[in-house]
Amino acid sequence: MSVIDKEFERLKNMRENRLNKDIMNYLDKTHNEIQLRGICNPRGPYRKSLIHYAAMGDCTALLQSLLDIDAPVDDLNHNKRTPLSWAAENGSLGATRILLKNGAKVNSLDDMYCSPLTWLISAGSPQYKDLEATRSYLNENGATTKVRNAHGYLINCDSSED
Repeated sequence: MSVIDKEFERLKNMRENRLNKDIMNYLDKTHNEIQLRGICNPRGPYRKSLIHYAAMGDCTALLQSLLDIDAPVDDLNHNKRTPLSWAAENGSLGATRILLKNGAKVNSLDDMYCSPLTWLISAGSPQYKDLEATRSYLNENGATTKVRNAHGYLINCDSSED
């Protein structure tokens, strides 16, 4: 079994993926397609592409392979969330490092004006082992929860105190 095969297994075992039949079908289909035709970045449910899933699952080999074929580092899903946003929320430190080294925007905003750091703080679960290390790495690279909304107003998306 290759590294990428193991990473797909990790994605399929993530609780939030396991509970959604459409996501599981997408992961199975994409995994099979990659095995037959090589690396690709298809879109799945919620307009999430494979690079989003690789980031959230800390699948660094798959993520790097996708970036090597020019998958967009700041690809947007239906909520305008980037792979970095998903990596941060899931405490995917390896993926966060790779994405930032490849030019991901550390303070990108989604349609709710949340940055990757905001997602880590507000939705990140202690079950993710690298949550604090990911937070530190984002902070070292200029991440903030204070962002400008569409009207230009500075807002703080973090409800906790730093």
